[in-house]
Amino acid sequence: MVLSRKANLLRFAAKLFSNRFRAGLIIGGTVLLIVGGSAVAVYIQNAIESRQAPGESQTDTDTDLQPQPIVIDDTAVTLAEKSSGYCRALAPDEWAFVTNAQATGADLFSPEKSMHAAWGISSVYYYMYPTVDSFLNTWMPLAGYTGFELESSFKDLGDGFTQRGFTSEIGKKGLVIYKTYEFDSAFYVVSVYFAAADNEIWESKGATPTYAAISIRCVSQLRPTTSGVSLPSSDPSSSRDNPEVSLSDKWTEAIMGYENVYSPSTGEHYEAPLNSYWDTGPDGAGYYRSLPGGDYERLESGFGDY
Repeated sequence: MVLSRKANLLRFAAKLFSNRFRAGLIIGGTVLLIVGGSAVAVYIQNAIESRQAPGESQTDTDTDLQPQPIVIDDTAVTLAEKSSGYCRALAPDEWAFVTNAQATGADLFSPEKSMHAAWGISSVYYYMYPTVDSFLNTWMPLAGYTGFELESSFKDLGDGFTQRGFTSEIGKKGLVIYKTYEFDSAFYVVSVYFAAADNEIWESKGATPTYAAISIRCVSQLRPTTSGVSLPSSDPSSSRDNPEVSLSDKWTEAIMGYENVYSPSTGEHYEAPLNSYWDTGPDGAGYYRSLPGGDYERLESGFGDY
């Protein structure tokens, strides 16, 4: 009986509070019900929405939420266009670029020669060097890389190009990218792109000689399809005169934490670190450089024209 009276009173109180809330009469307070000799305290407090008064000063939150610009300005490696003989390349401005008169070789060296990029092409007799491995294992030591040894694993880059790593006994390691041309039953032609750096800096700076090597564009009469090309009037960046331009033309893969980009307005080239990618850039996700006046330019990926 007592339990029934308590339940009825509680239902009555709930109905009363509900009606008063709807009428807006209860602002807050405590109602004490005596039910069967027991005190039941019910505390009612309306929810008050906190609003900022008109004209009240804003905090610095809005400023803090503004996206911070991410640009390559202080972190990218700038690459300069270089030309020698019948070749072109991209490398840091202070690097030396030399080619031979026969249009069969080109070399890029950093000032202290801790980094090296190169390209060479040669006809090879099968009976002397039946495989590319046997040719490179003989040729590279003659070029100064004593103890040169190719890694067994390789990567197919498409368009006939193969990439492999190497080590040596002169404190340098790196990679080679090569393409072979079947000429006749007696010999073949091999074109080799080469990147190397001192062992202790290869992991941190190896992207620079690698991009420099890939960027080398040379015209040569040793390629079967360009055996009749006129060297004086040739263009190393023309696929007609240099079919291997596709190596740099189609390259989009990041190398050792860097991606090759260029300015669409100036044509300047950069190695941009991957952590300088601006996901929310003003012209969409990408790599940006600062412009005078506080503007930003979105850079294009790849090697572009040079």
